[in-house]
Amino acid sequence: MKRIFLALCTIFCTSLIAISIYTMKNTPSQPITNPTEISYVVKEYGGKIAVFNQGEDSPLAVYEVYVHLLPENDIELLRKGIPVDDDYALQKTLEDFGL
Repeated sequence: MKRIFLALCTIFCTSLIAISIYTMKNTPSQPITNPTEISYVVKEYGGKIAVFNQGEDSPLAVYEVYVHLLPENDIELLRKGIPVDDDYALQKTLEDFGL
């Protein structure tokens, strides 16, 4: 009885490994889109932190974080504008400012 159970477990595990390898080899890789394309800019707007679409003058969102209360380095970055590539990077950038 133990031998049958051991044989079935071995067959099951081997099948799972084979299926995993087959799936990994036959999954097409995602093409890399232009990684330098900027989607958003985080900058100062009316003394607060705001998010803009690249190249637009009106903000998508304005946050109740007053820029003058931030460290001088952050103020300078926000005055210049912080380019952000995608939604994930935008979220991380906003988290850096406590949002």
